[in-house]
Amino acid sequence: MRNKIFNYRVLSFFVLLSLSVTLYLHPPLVLEKFLHGIDDSKYYLRKLLNAELSCDKKVVVVEVDEKSVNRLGRWPWDRKVIGDLIKKLREANIVGLDIVFSETSTKESDEYLARVIAENDNVILGFFFRAEATERISGEALSYLEDCVITDYDAASEVVGLREFPYVETNIPEIASAGLACSFFSTEPDADGLFRRYSVAGIYKGNIYPSLAVQAVRYFLNEDVKLTLDNKGIRSFRLGKARVENADWLRLNFYSDVPHVSAWDVLQENIKPSFFRDKIVIIGITETGIYDLRPTPTSPVTPGVYLHYTAISNILNDEIIRSSKAMDILLILFLLLLFLAISLLKNLRKRVILYILSILGLMVFVNYMFILHNYWVNLSIPVLSAFLSSITLESFAFFKTEVQAKKVRKFFSSYVSPDILEIITNSPDGLELEGEQREITILFSDIRDFTSLSEKLSPRMLVNLLSNFFEPMTEIILNNKGYLDKYIGDAIMAVFNAPVLDGDHADSAANSAIEMLTKLESVNKRLVDKKFPAVNVGIGVNTGLATVGNIGSESRFDYTAIGDAVNLSSRLEGLNKNYGTHIIISEFTKGKLKGDFLIREIDRVRVKGKHLSVRIYELMMENERNREVKTGFESGLTFYFQKDFEAAKKVFLSIYENLGDKASYVFYERCLDYLENPPKKDWEGIYDYKTK
Repeated sequence: MRNKIFNYRVLSFFVLLSLSVTLYLHPPLVLEKFLHGIDDSKYYLRKLLNAELSCDKKVVVVEVDEKSVNRLGRWPWDRKVIGDLIKKLREANIVGLDIVFSETSTKESDEYLARVIAENDNVILGFFFRAEATERISGEALSYLEDCVITDYDAASEVVGLREFPYVETNIPEIASAGLACSFFSTEPDADGLFRRYSVAGIYKGNIYPSLAVQAVRYFLNEDVKLTLDNKGIRSFRLGKARVENADWLRLNFYSDVPHVSAWDVLQENIKPSFFRDKIVIIGITETGIYDLRPTPTSPVTPGVYLHYTAISNILNDEIIRSSKAMDILLILFLLLLFLAISLLKNLRKRVILYILSILGLMVFVNYMFILHNYWVNLSIPVLSAFLSSITLESFAFFKTEVQAKKVRKFFSSYVSPDILEIITNSPDGLELEGEQREITILFSDIRDFTSLSEKLSPRMLVNLLSNFFEPMTEIILNNKGYLDKYIGDAIMAVFNAPVLDGDHADSAANSAIEMLTKLESVNKRLVDKKFPAVNVGIGVNTGLATVGNIGSESRFDYTAIGDAVNLSSRLEGLNKNYGTHIIISEFTKGKLKGDFLIREIDRVRVKGKHLSVRIYELMMENERNREVKTGFESGLTFYFQKDFEAAKKVFLSIYENLGDKASYVFYERCLDYLENPPKKDWEGIYDYKTK
């Protein structure tokens, strides 16, 4: 099952990687609209952190704003007014127009505007591309446009992939011939209607035309564009310090504020002409009613002229947002691999925390690159990939958990208490079913003289007797958080601290043993009432390291414990018949007990098959007689281990005669034997058992 689940994880990794890369390179329109919103969070966070870019004072917008329209009348104005406005900007280095004069007005006004533009010798005229048009451009107008083209470029392929436009709307010839140069000011929104990108260049009638921002900076720096084209479009764009790779557009790096002045204030010389000296000035419309507003990620009502300002300032100050498809794809790969690794953890809480931390880490990295380095790392597709990955991987984990839980519940339902079963099935991944070494306490219980007892009963009666005995004894074990390992004929093997951890496992086993012995009286009464013979039990308890897990197979589940600690527990149970006791525990169990139990040391023994000796103790029922036995027996044991067998003999005989303690009689006989056959000088009080 584990290999199958892992294979599903690997398969899901490759499927999600392929899907994510495909969505990144070719996003569906509906999805693209949604994903843009995730990436736009970078702008909001930058504003929240007060880390927005500072505006460039070398570039300024002259606005046809509300105040200007209120003073001068509705747009469009008489071209003499526009001529006067441009005349006031004669000291500017470059004046770019986000306006086109495509229709004639009066001859006098058109000539005046053309004369001012020519005299200023700093005006870059604007035109825009159209997808449809009712009139074709004249040959004269086309000849003026051809003076504005980019002629110096490299073509890396025979076919150029730069977008070609079918129509253009340009200035009337009188005005077109007067400008320093011209450029297009068309801008296009993304799939969701927001403006984020700014075109570098476009093709019309086989010629390459620069955008307004590119042309303005080109003349401002007196530096030509370095352009390389291939079959995909622009491979490389260079102008000043700015560069764009493998894109026909630049991603606008918006500013918190744009330097702007009112056209009315310029005309009234409230702002002196010297203010514009050596600057790039863009004239555009910002009055709401004239409809030149563009929604952007930073504002739903950004004036279109501000896009030109942003592009110009980005190019001048090398604040263009750069990106790399290779970086984005590597990030998707890394994140999916990271989530795959996280999914291998067994603890759901840890997985969820690491999933969240991974996403937060991604967001920190992406925003760090944007805010401090103007580098655009795609956030939306990696986040979407991570979300899909976590859903897929956790679905596999849930499926695995459900299968495991059903399997575990089916097996453990008869072997642990309902409370423990609930813990197991709620977190089956916490079980080391394939085996682990763990400290456990093992309890063995056996019916005394069962062989002779079984010979007196029919098979049906024998099964009935065992059922009446096992049921209450098993219930005691389960209620003490024990695991019923197995029934071995008339014996019970129980494990504590597995499969579920129990910090008081030694106490749980000891309490089980005491309760089993207490319960035996009522069990025997019920057996006698049913015409069965009464039974006696011996219980052995030991604590130690053992291997626990499914020692069976995929088809046959057998969760059990194996090891020396288990074997010793079985041997201790068998020793009860030698001492006439009911419950014997090892020194290892005694050392782990936290509760207040009545315990007496019984012996130091070396059981069959073991080289090391172990101290053994009797776990006794709490009563006055047993406390007296404990006190007397341990005083006799002190004499015994000191080799004062004469004194020990008297103590043991007295306990046996007065209190009927069979273990005391065993030691009385040993003392008689040692008095006749003294032990060796290096004797340590260890008694070797040669049989089980």
